[in-house]
This record gives sequence, C-alpha cells and structure tokens, in this order.
Amino acid sequence: MNRKIDVYFILQLVLGAALIVFGIMALNGYNSAGQEAVRGLNKMFGKSNNIFPLVYAIVQLVAGAALVAGLFISLSDDLFRIIHLVICIFFLISIILNFFLSNFIEPDLVRWLGALLPQCVILLSLWIIGEQN
Repeated sequence: MNRKIDVYFILQLVLGAALIVFGIMALNGYNSAGQEAVRGLNKMFGKSNNIFPLVYAIVQLVAGAALVAGLFISLSDDLFRIIHLVICIFFLISIILNFFLSNFIEPDLVRWLGALLPQCVILLSLWIIGEQN
C-alpha cells in the first residue's frame, strides 16, 4: 500500500495509538477514557457483570490496531467500516452514559465540559477518519 503522509495519515496514526493505549489502560484498570466508559457500563448493567469492561477494552485495542495497520497494509473497506462503526458506537455510548445519564454537569459545568469535550474530539476525529477512507 502506497499512501502519502498527510494530516489524515497522522490523525489516523495518533487515534490508533490512543485507542491502543486506552484499551491497555482499561485492561489494567487505570483511570482512563476507557475506564470512564467501563464505569458507565457497570452502572448500567450492575457491578457484578464484568464482561462489558473487557469487551470495551478489547474493542479499543482491536480498533486501534486496525487503524494503525490500515495505514501500512490494505484492509478491506467493509472490515474498516465495521471496525470504524463499532468503535464510534462504543465512544458514543460512553459519552452518553458518563456525561448525560450519570454525572450530568457534575461537579460543575466547567469541569464537566473539560471532561466531555476531549471525548467529543476523539469521536469526531474517528468520524473524520471513517469518512476519509
């Protein structure tokens, strides 16, 4: 695959690396974006059910690896679109669970927005990458 290095290449590389790191952090239990989603899923489905945190971490790892790999090897458009759709849905669910269904405007508006907006930037960046490919 012969792809030029442009802003979309760099964005995809950085997003892929970030998703890999978020997935690893979620698996290791650190306070990460992945863990925010995990906490929201645990609230929704009960703390005794630990399958959702594992699924979310694995989705992040696979999506991140696919984004990075897609820069250097040819992935089918269908596979890329499925991975892209899944991770976008997971990020959207994470945002809804963590910022709207629980902890809405807590502890205050500025801190809430300070935590929400980076998640929105990630989601929108993923969307841009999906539209570009």
